[in-house]
Amino acid sequence: MQLIKKLPFTVLCVVLSATAFTQSDRISLGDKQYQLLDRLDIKLQNDSVLSFSTVKPYNRKMYTGRIAYLDSLDQAGELPVEFSSVDRYNIQSLLMNNSDWTKDRGESFHVRKPIWNTFFKTPAHLYETHSDDFTLIIDPVLNLQAGKSSEVDQALYVNTRGFTMRGNIGRKLGFYTTLTDNQERDPLFVQQYVTRHRGVPNAGYYKVFKGNGYDYIDARGGIDFAASKYINFRFGYDKLFVGNGYRSLLLSDFSNNFLYLQMDVQLRKFSYKSIYAEIIAPFNPVPNRDTIRYKNYMAFHHLSMQLTKWLNIGIYENVVYNGRNGFELSYLNPVIFYRAIEMQLGSGGSKATVGIDFKANFLKSMQLYGQLAISEFVFKEIRNYNRGSWMNKQALQLGAKYIDVAGINNLDLQVEMNLVRPFMYTHNDSNTAFVHYNKELAHPLGANFGEYLAVLKYQPIPRLYLTGKLMYYKQGLDSMGVNMGNNLFRSYLTRPREYGFHIGTGISAKQLLASFSASYELLQNLYIDLNIAQRNYNVQAQPKRNEFFFTAGVRWNIGKREFDF
Repeated sequence: MQLIKKLPFTVLCVVLSATAFTQSDRISLGDKQYQLLDRLDIKLQNDSVLSFSTVKPYNRKMYTGRIAYLDSLDQAGELPVEFSSVDRYNIQSLLMNNSDWTKDRGESFHVRKPIWNTFFKTPAHLYETHSDDFTLIIDPVLNLQAGKSSEVDQALYVNTRGFTMRGNIGRKLGFYTTLTDNQERDPLFVQQYVTRHRGVPNAGYYKVFKGNGYDYIDARGGIDFAASKYINFRFGYDKLFVGNGYRSLLLSDFSNNFLYLQMDVQLRKFSYKSIYAEIIAPFNPVPNRDTIRYKNYMAFHHLSMQLTKWLNIGIYENVVYNGRNGFELSYLNPVIFYRAIEMQLGSGGSKATVGIDFKANFLKSMQLYGQLAISEFVFKEIRNYNRGSWMNKQALQLGAKYIDVAGINNLDLQVEMNLVRPFMYTHNDSNTAFVHYNKELAHPLGANFGEYLAVLKYQPIPRLYLTGKLMYYKQGLDSMGVNMGNNLFRSYLTRPREYGFHIGTGISAKQLLASFSASYELLQNLYIDLNIAQRNYNVQAQPKRNEFFFTAGVRWNIGKREFDF
């Protein structure tokens, strides 16, 4: 008590408020739970029970509690919508996988005879222990795939082994960590990407493995702390994703993990995120050589507003600045407009982007969504859009989701269009382009393209997941070394002219990618996978590159390894 009296008032308030609230980790990106959350969001037309932010990953505790509430309403026959038997299976699976945040502590999921009375007390986790002041869940991670490509002589494979661990201390501090060791040999077009970018998609540092394979470690982790009922903090090393689409034109998870500090404010119909991150500046070393990599810093704000039960609008701003100029404290301000700071400090060493996103749910079966990102906006050039000024640096996404297509339960269709103008995400200093670890932080194609895609998902029975994808894009590439605005690693100062830049300007490159995958869940989170894909790629005045590839294998507690670019 004497110690409490000596604490400063502000510190005392933080300490006392933290004791009243609980905290958890987040649902990993790529987890099967996101498909269910999407469906519920649409079915309920974004009922207040499911007022999502568009910044992922989602908070595990928050959404588990909401799903548990929905489940109780469903069992009581009080829900305004009908759940299919597959939906109910998925809801029970979500609650089982998050038994640390269900009201009954997961007792209803317990098996009769756990292994040695210790392991697999529930079907979802290898080891778990729960008490009033401590929770710990440990699971193995495994992904063993083998296959063949028409363009690679040797077999394709993915060999991932590791573990994931999460829990909380005193219901106040949430934590998680995932560590995997990976070796893989990828399709030819992925190998060509690695050669160009000196980096494996979705990964960071790697070593060449057996000629044309890659060996890398993937480590992720973070802690979550609830400062009050409305404010949460997270310090993590992981990926983030902004938006409702298959792609994101604001921030995606295509690049490597990065270190970040995040503040979340959730207040009724408003969700606010303020994030400060450390990223790796562009580099060009020998791929398997350990060397110094210079740092850049990124900060972004995202305010999501639930204007009505069916309409959500988000406002976004982002700045990337050169780490060689030092750690700029001004961008730490969570309630300031970055453009104003950029002008005060001088924009030569920083790149700012603003944007909006939206989603609208209607008919309890459809969702419209979209994004608009603006790197530069000159009104007179917008009025004279047909002139194709290089200063028109914008990106547009429009998409739709249709669940239970034609009345068929759990048949879901998503269509999406992404248009990105030349020089979007580039900067006058190529060291501060919108990239991290030599990979794009938004769309994997960079800029100067139009993309159209369709994803059809079907879960005919609870344990069977079928997915078909069709993706087409047309992109303008550099012509004879002349900068046409597609390459994010080139300064826009190297452009050849002021006008005549439209989407697709330059050497025409077209791709059509068709794929099908089937996954059967043998046990909770343990899958048998089959993946088939055909990629046709055609660059103007060059031979066509067609590649057929397939893989099959087993996967446990990890999302699919996919290459959709």
